[in-house]
Amino acid sequence: RRFVKVNSGGTALEFVASSAASTALNDLTDVTATGASQGDVLYYNGSGWVLQNGPTMRWSIGANGSSDYTFSGPGFPSTANDPVLYLNRGHTYIFVNTTGSNHPFAIRTSSNGSAYTSGVSGNQNGTQVFTVPMNAPNTLYYQCTIHSGMGNTINIIT
Repeated sequence: RRFVKVNSGGTALEFVASSAASTALNDLTDVTATGASQGDVLYYNGSGWVLQNGPTMRWSIGANGSSDYTFSGPGFPSTANDPVLYLNRGHTYIFVNTTGSNHPFAIRTSSNGSAYTSGVSGNQNGTQVFTVPMNAPNTLYYQCTIHSGMGNTINIIT
């Protein structure tokens, strides 16, 4: 039997031979599916495929000078400057900040307010993961910690 998997660089698909008796994803060396439950999805975390409970969305963030963040990825047919974001409670969002330390990406309680940290992990200068808590406020903000004009509203929806 042969399976298709993503190569170790995460850039292409490749075929993997497996024993004739093998029918499990765990037979692939970079997939962990132990304990999978109904509704789980496989998610590539940068080093391997792991289980994720619920939907995951990833956006790439760039900059238009020091006035706007640019977003590309699902929901953005073309790059958008400082869009209003609509995030669902219980879903996971991955923000890949390609600008690095030039424009740290912060999730905040208000414009120029304090950091919102519940469900947030990772790094403002690189990849940041936000699993929206069920009790998150209805409105949050994203903002550059260096240029306060870069950012906009995050509407949290059910």
